Amino acid sequence: MRHSKRGRILAAAVDIVAADGLEGLSYETLADAAGLSKSGVIYHFPSRHELLLGVHRHLAAAWEEELEEIAGGRAEDLTAGERLRAVLLSMGRNADLPELLMILDSRHDGEYRAVWEGVDRRWMPEPSSTEAYLVQLLAYGLWAHDHVHHAPLSAEDRERLISAALARIPT
Repeated sequence: MRHSKRGRILAAAVDIVAADGLEGLSYETLADAAGLSKSGVIYHFPSRHELLLGVHRHLAAAWEEELEEIAGGRAEDLTAGERLRAVLLSMGRNADLPELLMILDSRHDGEYRAVWEGVDRRWMPEPSSTEAYLVQLLAYGLWAHDHVHHAPLSAEDRERLISAALARIPT
């Protein structure tokens, strides 16, 4: 399948963020990684803000596609429990570093934050749903665990914790 230049740029940007963080992402490094000229990258993303917004949108869309695949449907066609199950199964895996860094970065810009808030609104419970929100918090913990804790979870421990959290989803 042939990828668009814009798609190649976004994939290369994610790879750079994974290897070197946001600090390593420049038009020069991106052009080199995507196999394009700097002007070719600028054509698609005329400012750093537009580039980062594109990466946020790219990653959020990929996550929502994953949630839909896990759940077997779109958020609006599912029950709250089905949505939360998909979120838990998705977030039960260890966070990809680019996702984690981009979500942290989104806290500083309203446009970036809105991209992720859209997915959250469609898939995640409100804090007022105490039991469901506690499961959501377990999902966040599993997702970020290996990046903030000195020892990663073993596959067996991760599966056991996911199973325990799944059992707590309100019906």
